[in-house]
Amino acid sequence: MTWRRVPPVFSPVSPAALPGALAVACGLRKANPDALIAMLRTRHEATEVLLTDSGTSALILAMRATIPVGATVAYPAYGCIDLTTAALGANVKVRLYDIDPVTLSPDLDSVRRAIGRGVSAIVVAHLFGYPADIVGVREIAAEHGVPVIEDAAQAAGGRLDARSIGSHGDISVLSFGRGKGMTSGSGGAVLVRRSALEQWAHRARSMLGPGRTGGREAAALAAQWILARPMLYRIPASIPGLRLGEMVFRPPREPRPITSTAAKLLGAALEMDNNEVRGRRLRAHDIIARLRPNSRMSPVRPIAGGESGYLRLALLDTKGDAAALPSVGAVRGYPLTLEQHPQLRTQLAPGERAENGALHLRDRLFTAPTHSRVYAKDLSVLIAWATAANPISVEQLSPVAVA
Repeated sequence: MTWRRVPPVFSPVSPAALPGALAVACGLRKANPDALIAMLRTRHEATEVLLTDSGTSALILAMRATIPVGATVAYPAYGCIDLTTAALGANVKVRLYDIDPVTLSPDLDSVRRAIGRGVSAIVVAHLFGYPADIVGVREIAAEHGVPVIEDAAQAAGGRLDARSIGSHGDISVLSFGRGKGMTSGSGGAVLVRRSALEQWAHRARSMLGPGRTGGREAAALAAQWILARPMLYRIPASIPGLRLGEMVFRPPREPRPITSTAAKLLGAALEMDNNEVRGRRLRAHDIIARLRPNSRMSPVRPIAGGESGYLRLALLDTKGDAAALPSVGAVRGYPLTLEQHPQLRTQLAPGERAENGALHLRDRLFTAPTHSRVYAKDLSVLIAWATAANPISVEQLSPVAVA
């Protein structure tokens, strides 16, 4: 067994930004949220931005802004467990639509059926940086007068029709958590593009009240900068209480503003993002270029007009018997469909079931890391694993490749 262990995800941290964040945490400096809001408006073509303490809080607020309590929202049947947390926090009922495993994009026929069963809004989630067909969903939703909430928490620099993911919904949400490719330690944002929603955002900002200072964000990012290295990551990964890489349900809490420290760190994260996205694309394309029709893994393909930001490279196990390689960060996707989340049962509308696409993703999806701490030796292992015609484990790979 090699000591090296590659983090499944990594968001770059600017060491130069940490002292300033600590100064904010100690009350010696102030963050400038107005500058961040202006940057996000431009980047995502929004007319107003509301900064929150997390992406989940942003989604809760987006649903509260567009639909009444107790209304029904359409969700993808496969996705992050934070969708369940948000449904509980917004107190909405949930219907499910299917996902196309080939693209990770909504199955538009399934979307049409879900809307036909009765919903007040639909959430479109971009997974692992792959753009979902929110344009197609909006066309269907418009026929029924249903607003579209764009969950771009995993946008990771993806683009659709030459526009950033997070620029397409009636209302969109972002996340700046540590596993989202671009991080300020915590935080999220609600982006709006309609005058009525602008007024809501102004009211919501005053209702959220003052935010915390948030010194924990600076400390956590400093620890990440040190420990999220292949030669050190096995240390935090071996601590059961951290539950790194697991799907962990966190009960909803009332949304709050972004912390001052996270706001300070976010500016530096935005400046580093383009370089990180370019690197992720290069590494993902390197793996994809080596795949053949008989390879163990088949790559998920972005939809027409879309370009993935590759928060992680999504791969489908063609035979159904591949093994994960945690030592190089290649792991299975989400282990459950949303229907199987026990916490969602109270919110799930009667008769809602995951369809074939979501079930296929649950059983066959793997994701591989593409971030800047995946080095050449790690890429060689990932390529050997993904291109093998038969099941392969790290023990079967060249010792030189994993040294």
